[in-house]
This record gives sequence, structure tokens and C-alpha cells, in this order.
Amino acid sequence: MRIAVVGAGAVGGALAGYLAATGRHELSLLARGAHLAAIREGGLTVQTPKGTLTSRPRASDSAEDLGPQDVVIVTVKGHGLPALAASFPALCGPDTLVVAAQNGIPWWYLYGAGDGVTPEPLEVVDPGGAIWAAIGPERVAACVMEVLPARIVEPGVVAHTALPVLAFGAPRPGDHAEKLAALADSFNAAGATARLPADIRVPLWSKLMLNMAVGPTSVLTGATMGAMEQAPGMAAVQGRLMRECLNVAQAWGVALPDDIDERLSRGSGVPGHKPSMLQDFEAGRSMEIDPIVTTVLELARRRGVPVPTIETLWALTALKERVARAD
Repeated sequence: MRIAVVGAGAVGGALAGYLAATGRHELSLLARGAHLAAIREGGLTVQTPKGTLTSRPRASDSAEDLGPQDVVIVTVKGHGLPALAASFPALCGPDTLVVAAQNGIPWWYLYGAGDGVTPEPLEVVDPGGAIWAAIGPERVAACVMEVLPARIVEPGVVAHTALPVLAFGAPRPGDHAEKLAALADSFNAAGATARLPADIRVPLWSKLMLNMAVGPTSVLTGATMGAMEQAPGMAAVQGRLMRECLNVAQAWGVALPDDIDERLSRGSGVPGHKPSMLQDFEAGRSMEIDPIVTTVLELARRRGVPVPTIETLWALTALKERVARAD
């Protein structure tokens, strides 16, 4: 298949490295800046727990250069996606599948969300419905990165500390089954773990619970995963955040298991890792507050679910970002 990865930074670079390793696909990357220049000059290097993957995919900062694809994998963070809306028509033919590999509640969430739910954009992450109009929810699927703690070591070089675990699925179960199965098979063949759950919203919310518990709290504290796991009282705070997420998901008909205590006691397995939200804050980049936190507040409001801990977290994290950017 012709596959383009849009936003080939840490996560996108890692996914591209695994796809390239199969030799099955014609792979292209939409990237920018020093990372793009390094990939063009020396290729893409992905350092994995089982060795190094090297490839030389086609790379450009122009969607028009890449042209129509069979599959477009989007790894740009949710709050940055509207700015790329104009790029998608150049990448999409009549049968192109767009796979959104992003954290948080996505722009397409209300498409196929259940009987009586109006299929419409979520204004919080898709102002004016720009992405909805440019891509169309009927051609979208999701990739939930259940495990993929990645970072850019230097331009052209991406590293991750745990083998990827990915879940693929469409907003309406059963849609795009053939292409999603082919993608999952490619990642499995390359040494990652990819699965096809019956309802993609289950792993989506499960990952969101973790993002909610560790992302904003790491920004407020400056702590790594391990430091938060060892800090007195943090497990209780994270547990309240996760339970409020669970309640919102259940109010929207998502059958999540209540395994919060077990997940917190198990730990992350990557104690030195800084959550991506903290990495963005320290680098001066815009954070995923809207996809991970504000959207949950909106869905909670629509179903009348109380989320006082999340409301407090949202206010503190948003204020910290405003103060930091004003300096």
C-alpha cells in the first residue's frame, strides 16, 4: 500500500520505522524542520528495545509532493490538526483511509457514538469543523497507542523504551476492516503488537484515563513517571482522575472495565520516562490540554457527570501554561 505518515516526529517516526521494516509498503513522511532535513539526508533511524531500524522513506513538507495515498496515518497531536486541514485533499483519493493516531478524544468521536447521538464535530478540538470537512468521518479510523513512549534523540533519530502496543478500529465497528487488518499484520510482522478490538472506544478511553492521570500532573509537578509512582498521595489523586474518566465513558455507553487500582499498583514500567505533555511543556510547545482534558469536561457536561477533580486539574494546568508562555 501507499502509506503516508503525517507529523513524523517521535511517535510518527517510530510507526514509520516499523512499517518500513516490513518492506511491504511505499512509505512517505510529511515532516518539517531539522527532522525533515536529517531524514532527507541520512534516512530515518528508530532505536527500539530489540535493535535499530533504519530506512530511507520519501520525506517532504508538502502534501502535494506526496500525492494521494491508500492510507494516511496522522500523528500530529489533536490540538494541532486543524492547522493541517488544507493538506488532506492532496493526500486523499476516493478510497483513502485516514488513521488518527492521537491521544485524547478525537474530532470524529460523535460519529458512530451510538443511537441518538448527532454525528457532528467536537468544537473543542475541531473549531468550525475544519477537519470534519477536510477528511470526513466516514473515511477515518483510529490507532490507539496503548504503549509507545517515544522521543526524538536528535533530528532523524527516534527512540522508544518499550515495544509498541497498538489498537486499530473504526468509529463504526466493521468499517475499513481489510485495510485495518493489513496494517495490524504489518506492525505485528515488524515486531510490534497490534490488535483489532471490537470497539475502538474501549482502548481509546483506557489510554485517555492514563493520559489524564499522568500528563497534566507531570506538568504541574515536573515529575517523571517513576517519581509520581513513588510520591505519597499521588496514587489517590490519579485514581480519582481515572475514575471520573471512567464515569464519563460509561455515561456515553463505553463498557470500560474498572481496573484502576490494579493499573496503579502495576506501575508504568518506564520510571524514567517523561510524559509527552511534560516534554511539550518543557520544550515550549503547545500542550494537549484540549484533547485530553477539555473534551472530557465537554462530554461530562453533556451527560451531567460530575468531574470535580478533572475540573481542578484543567484550571491549574491551563493557568500554568498561560503563565509560562507569558514569561
